[in-house]
Amino acid sequence: MNSFQAGQLNRLQTFALVAEKGAISTAAKLLCLTPSAVSHRIRHLERELNLPLFTRLHRKITLTAEGERLFRIINNSFDLLSKELLDLKHQGVVGRITLYSRPSFAQAWLAPRLGDFLDRYPGIDVCLSTGNDLIQLDGLGVDIAINFGHLSLPGLACTPLMNESMTPVCSAYYAEKFGLMNHPERLNECRLLHDHKAWDSDSGDHEWQQWTKAFDVSVSAASHLYFDQMELSVASALHHGGVAMGRMGLLEERLQSGSLVAPFPDKILASPYGYALYTQQGNHWPKVQLFMAWIAEQAGGKG
Repeated sequence: MNSFQAGQLNRLQTFALVAEKGAISTAAKLLCLTPSAVSHRIRHLERELNLPLFTRLHRKITLTAEGERLFRIINNSFDLLSKELLDLKHQGVVGRITLYSRPSFAQAWLAPRLGDFLDRYPGIDVCLSTGNDLIQLDGLGVDIAINFGHLSLPGLACTPLMNESMTPVCSAYYAEKFGLMNHPERLNECRLLHDHKAWDSDSGDHEWQQWTKAFDVSVSAASHLYFDQMELSVASALHHGGVAMGRMGLLEERLQSGSLVAPFPDKILASPYGYALYTQQGNHWPKVQLFMAWIAEQAGGKG
């Protein structure tokens, strides 16, 4: 790069920073230059392009139409450069990774985070399928299966991902209607919502049985409603349909926002089950390794 090109690049960068901050003085501080030096660079660039880039008012500058167009071009160029740098960094890591997951984990936890993985590795596409079937990776084109529960499958490597804990959850309206806050005995008047496919050998009531036994709560509910995934029971709870057994790892944001409440905050049970990743033994494809490292980072060492 010759000195003219380097100088013009400096002037374009200075212009972009002034345009972004809307003030020469702010840009000057960030560039460790004097305001007059920044003004000089801008005037030099305007002479080179023979275009007015700013309208100068008293203690204020605004972009002209030409300046706005140049600012968009520079931003688009930086976006393209960032993508090219990512491609260089991860060159050779391309293709599709196919995931199979329990539905509730995919909906409540995984899907909202997958955009971050794709931003980091733009050469990789992701195909996510869900279901409660006992998945066999061999011959189905699945790279990684994500399960809740204890599984030992021949030919598959199991990597623990995240522990889980559980407690009843419902809407604030439902909790108030039945006076549930810190009164678990009043669950007898409520409708209990179940995930009858919580794990592979679940009878449909296991999560509620584990919780009531752990805290010595006797419950003979008014009625029961069964679903094949926790997210459906939670959807019913959100609409005042009853009390669901909630998994805290999947419901953290909804509890923080108040859309769900946990009426018995002192009765949170560590689940005997957790989430785990299953891969073919000896599968060391770079894309699989990258995903395994990424999802472990997202789980934050909760395994």
